[in-house]
Amino acid sequence: MTTTACPLKTTTFFQLLNQTPELDLRDNRGKRHSLALVLTGLVAALCCGRDGNLSRLHRHMANHFESLLEATQLTDHKAISRAQLPILLAKVNGIRFTRLLLDWFGFSLDEDQKRWFAVDGKELRGSIQPGHTRGEVCVSAVAHEDQQVVGQAFYSGTKESERPAVSQLLDERHLCHQKITLDALHMIPLTLRSIHTATGLYVVGLKANQASLYRQCICRSLFGTADYEQVDAEKKQHGRIEQRTYQCYSLVSLVLAPRWQTTGLATLIRVERNRQQGGVVSQEVSYFVSNAKPASQSQAVELFAAIRQHWCVEVRHHQRDVTLAEDALRTVKASVSRLLGSLRTLVMNLLEGKNVKNKAAQLDTFADKFPVLIQFFTQQMVL
Repeated sequence: MTTTACPLKTTTFFQLLNQTPELDLRDNRGKRHSLALVLTGLVAALCCGRDGNLSRLHRHMANHFESLLEATQLTDHKAISRAQLPILLAKVNGIRFTRLLLDWFGFSLDEDQKRWFAVDGKELRGSIQPGHTRGEVCVSAVAHEDQQVVGQAFYSGTKESERPAVSQLLDERHLCHQKITLDALHMIPLTLRSIHTATGLYVVGLKANQASLYRQCICRSLFGTADYEQVDAEKKQHGRIEQRTYQCYSLVSLVLAPRWQTTGLATLIRVERNRQQGGVVSQEVSYFVSNAKPASQSQAVELFAAIRQHWCVEVRHHQRDVTLAEDALRTVKASVSRLLGSLRTLVMNLLEGKNVKNKAAQLDTFADKFPVLIQFFTQQMVL
């Protein structure tokens, strides 16, 4: 299976935007600005570290407008005004844009060669309106190996739940056939059954809110013998010493409640984390379940590694907020928040595709040397 950007793109992303009329929801009678040009200008501004404030993004677009016109070979265009920018962005078909973006990267999901993907949501804090505690939420499916986003969806945290959004994302992006890691929020029969019946594999967190199953699994780990075990070497990082122990138990003989009997629950994984920091010793135990049936140490180790690698989606969320200042950009319209979220996904995927380790430093380079960014866009077939 391939999860990297396809090197044989037949068109640039800028051309693709121009060739997709249903992307633009504006009335044809009032169009003055090229939608493709505005969106490309925003991507360039994000790549130069101007996120966090829509006015900063607009100033960058205006300051480098002539250079962008030259790179796109367009004439007779004027830079969009600050007041008009959010109005235009609200007229973009966000769902179509997200699908266009992911399809353009050319991700191919092969059912025969399954790979691991982490799925989780991130709240766009800048979209939280006064008097509310929740805003728009971006759900991403991130490849464990290269941290590329291969699927994305949005929902409103004030009136919707993450569970159906994740189920829909898995179905639309055909990820149920793959290997999926999920947090305990998605420990529900519907989601697990969808993955299991599609011949996919899952590893999902188990917490005390599933009281009966949780007690059964704890008893299994206390009074049973682990089929497979792994003790990691001590790691020193962030001023602490940490060591992890993984144990794998079979659940095949367990009598499950009827609601779980079609989910394929077969394996319990117990993870014990021992930490020492500043002379204080702490221990944390977590439980995970899976429909995988490891028949060897190497297969069990794959499950252990999948649990550890689930944090790649959290790393991606951290990068979006810290490197791109995603949560700092306040918006009133949900459609604008979602569109900017998709544009950030484009930027992060482009940087991951180039294997950029220090993304903040790369953004500084683009900001100081705009021709380098134009060259990068040309190489990556954005322009």
